[in-house]
Amino acid sequence: LVEIVGSLYKENTFINSLSNALTEEGVLVAQIGGSESISDPPDEMGPGEDTANMMEALQSVFESIHEYDEGHSDFGAPWTYLACFKDSKTRSSWYRNAAEIDIELHRRIAGTESGKPALLFFDAPMMITYQVPSRAKETSYCRKEAKPWECDEYYSGFRPEIANIPVSHVEARKSTSTGEYGDRGLFASQDIPKGSNLDMNGSVKAFHVLPSTWSVIEDLYYNKDDDGVDEGAFATEKLSGVVAFVPGFGYGAKLLGTLHYTIKLGVMTFCNHGCNGTHNIGDWENDFTELNVDLDRAPVALVNKAPVYSPVFDRHLRQIIVMAMGDCTPIVTSVKDRRVERRDNKFARSM
Repeated sequence: LVEIVGSLYKENTFINSLSNALTEEGVLVAQIGGSESISDPPDEMGPGEDTANMMEALQSVFESIHEYDEGHSDFGAPWTYLACFKDSKTRSSWYRNAAEIDIELHRRIAGTESGKPALLFFDAPMMITYQVPSRAKETSYCRKEAKPWECDEYYSGFRPEIANIPVSHVEARKSTSTGEYGDRGLFASQDIPKGSNLDMNGSVKAFHVLPSTWSVIEDLYYNKDDDGVDEGAFATEKLSGVVAFVPGFGYGAKLLGTLHYTIKLGVMTFCNHGCNGTHNIGDWENDFTELNVDLDRAPVALVNKAPVYSPVFDRHLRQIIVMAMGDCTPIVTSVKDRRVERRDNKFARSM
């Protein structure tokens, strides 16, 4: 039996059949055995080799995989399960907040005559715990022989050897590098060394516009009937400021499945994009700008989607660290304009 199970994941015929049996929004749930302890080796070593092969095969077919522990299965100890999403957009359902989960349970679970909960061990707070893998799983994952890069970036948490620059080292003012239409930006008021963290203290106070929240706002704001007639003029008027502010001052991403935003507080709100590579803060460096990027294809770095499977990412999704990519000095550089023909591509229009 062990030989049969092991051979299932050495090529993708079996895994492809599982995916093909699902709808585009389908979810595969699998039980993979007892939960790991903090001292366990990675799956690729020892008796977990078949599990490692299975995970590799699943990642080649599914777009998002999550692992969670459940201690109410009557196995004598917690067991680990996988939730595999065929489409990464379905992640937004996995990351619902407690209020959304309660509403969904009320809608889908029939009530009892006694009035007692129909589910003994599952409710919204329990689902929230599923969203964050265990520390033990993160630790064993980072013990892999080919250590994933995110382990060095996020696993250790705050790294005291990296300088944390306070907000007193920056100032918000109008940008002069983009001409008369320049917006406000954040500028160094004194030298900031390359590789420094910027306002770590304030980063934890950022607020999030979750996928479901932004979806509701957009639906209300762009509420039109089949003929294009605006049926929600009142909502559009009231939400116009929100729709302008959130994308204008927030960081958009699809780490939670569909579009969501994170907005920093205080002076860091004005941390803005510097055109033509003039920005010198961020969490990654790149060699493309508005002037040389392929307008027909957005770079992978800009898509900002989570890996298919990573306990490290799942444990640190809300961690935001703004890092200086180069030595920051109080200098503003000029940029040129790139005028392009009108295109239907949304990415090209934004550029």
